[in-house]
Amino acid sequence: MASKEVLLSDDGTTEILMGNEAVARGALEAGVQLVASYPGTPSTEITIALSRVAKKLGVYVEWSINEMVAFEVAYGAALTGLRSMCGTKHLGLNWKLDPLVVSAYTGVNGSLVIAVADDTHPHSSQNAADTRYLAKYANVPCIEPTSPMDAKEITKRAFELSEKVSLPVIVRLTPRVAHGRGIVKMGKLPYPEAFREAKFEKDPQRYVVIASTARRRKPWLNERIDEVKEIFSEGWNETIDNGGEFGIIASGVTYLYATEAVRNSKLKDIDLLKLITVNPLPEKPIVEFLRDHKKVLVLEENEPILEREIRSLAQMKGFNTRIYGRDSGHIPRAYELNGDIVNEALLNIMGITNPIVVHNPGDVNRRIPYLCAGCPHRASYYAIKRVLKKRGGGIVLGDRGCYNQGVHPPIRGIDTCICMGASIGLANGFSHAGIKEPIIAVIGDSTFMHAGIPPLINALYNKAKFLAVIFNNSITAMTGHEPSPLTGITALGEETRKIDLYRLLKGIGIEYVKILNPFYIKEAEEAIEEGLKYIEKESKPAVVVFEYPCAILERRERRAKGIKIEKPQIDWNKCVNCRICINQTGCPALEIDEETGKPYIIEEECNACDLCVKICPTKAIGYRGE
Repeated sequence: MASKEVLLSDDGTTEILMGNEAVARGALEAGVQLVASYPGTPSTEITIALSRVAKKLGVYVEWSINEMVAFEVAYGAALTGLRSMCGTKHLGLNWKLDPLVVSAYTGVNGSLVIAVADDTHPHSSQNAADTRYLAKYANVPCIEPTSPMDAKEITKRAFELSEKVSLPVIVRLTPRVAHGRGIVKMGKLPYPEAFREAKFEKDPQRYVVIASTARRRKPWLNERIDEVKEIFSEGWNETIDNGGEFGIIASGVTYLYATEAVRNSKLKDIDLLKLITVNPLPEKPIVEFLRDHKKVLVLEENEPILEREIRSLAQMKGFNTRIYGRDSGHIPRAYELNGDIVNEALLNIMGITNPIVVHNPGDVNRRIPYLCAGCPHRASYYAIKRVLKKRGGGIVLGDRGCYNQGVHPPIRGIDTCICMGASIGLANGFSHAGIKEPIIAVIGDSTFMHAGIPPLINALYNKAKFLAVIFNNSITAMTGHEPSPLTGITALGEETRKIDLYRLLKGIGIEYVKILNPFYIKEAEEAIEEGLKYIEKESKPAVVVFEYPCAILERRERRAKGIKIEKPQIDWNKCVNCRICINQTGCPALEIDEETGKPYIIEEECNACDLCVKICPTKAIGYRGE
């Protein structure tokens, strides 16, 4: 990421920014006063960037406990007349949906912008859901930039639009915009003049949203959406007219793919409509474009939403324009688009043989994702698997976080991974379904705070029988080491009240709670076994907390303090080449020596967690002098 100084660059300067950073700069240029988010790839850098400059500018930034809370924090600020924003990945928008739909009925008094980064491939998510569907469902405007420069300007305009029409506005990003870099021209930062005093005028007829309120406000909302449609019809979208009968309508990053494909094809008479406004659809520029073209290719990331709306619009207007896209089969239905896909589709529709020979590089060896060397989750999985093996098997329900990398060989530690908090929710269902095997739900500390507490209370209330194992490394590791309520540090780096996990668990009524270091293998196995016995005897849920810092943070802290640690070695005279150290841990710091065929430790990778030392049956792994 760029330094905080870059985000504060002067008006008129140019910088190379990531798309997410450009969104952050756009929010600052719009005078945002409050930002609340929950980490989630590919959106996290928006809030990280803002947190780095927040204190200097006087902007409030927080990592909220989950996306719903984040939205409500930002929504509350917008009701008091401030300009606010929340960042989220597409999955987080599901959590925001309940208050988001209602916020469209009440409207806002300042500005409320939701920057949503869709994982369209997906690269790091459990689905590739399309935010535009939810924008339609919630009746809120949605706009989509094509590049980092676009992202900055569109975000600024989103704040202005939100305040003008009194509605929340979604800025939709896709991975190549969110994580792509580009030249961005900086505008003026309006602080401190932009700061407003928060005011809230009571109006129960508007803000107490009961059924009668919703009925009364629905016509108002319809009028706002109609107003947005008119606004979107002028000055938001761009048409490039080359006088041809073939046209391309493209939104987001696909516009760049379209311009590249047109350039590569050397066809001079292809017209382009760059569509920034994706909900509600601006009919005027689209109707004008359809009227002038016999064939139109619609490009968009993910679902054929625009394609279907544009085809419907063409039919309603009586046009004979043929519409191409994902539904027509000319664009693949799954995965991200790229320049080659768009180029091939364009030439196919035009009936031209591709003059560019596309070389297939063949199969590339995939690097399987793994837990880092020294990761405490590896020891946790090792202990769980050992106990279940002795018991003849069991079911381990996983959750969202870096510990879900434990699904890969050789650990193979989890049997499910659905969504935030689902490990404990599913465990409730498995228990009441009558599963006889031991049921273990594993969940990270940040995920537990996000969505694990309600299903655990549900388990206690409804007498579900399972063991919840919380992997507590006191950080939101997978998305970039953001602090959580268990860290004791805010998004601004300030010390705050650290939530006491033991007291929280005891406070909701969990009787069996054990907290320990997972690298104490014997004690870890005993805690799991005792927990399972407690469940069998008492017919109640139990909790084990494995507590140890993230290996990456531990290594960084040592480096910052100049601390050097001794790394274990493998004595090949004692090693019988059983490879238990490799086959049962999957530690990336262990490799096989090509000459001897025996394992050795890569010192640069090793974090000296000692898991391999403790499990080696011949004591071949240890330290010099032992």
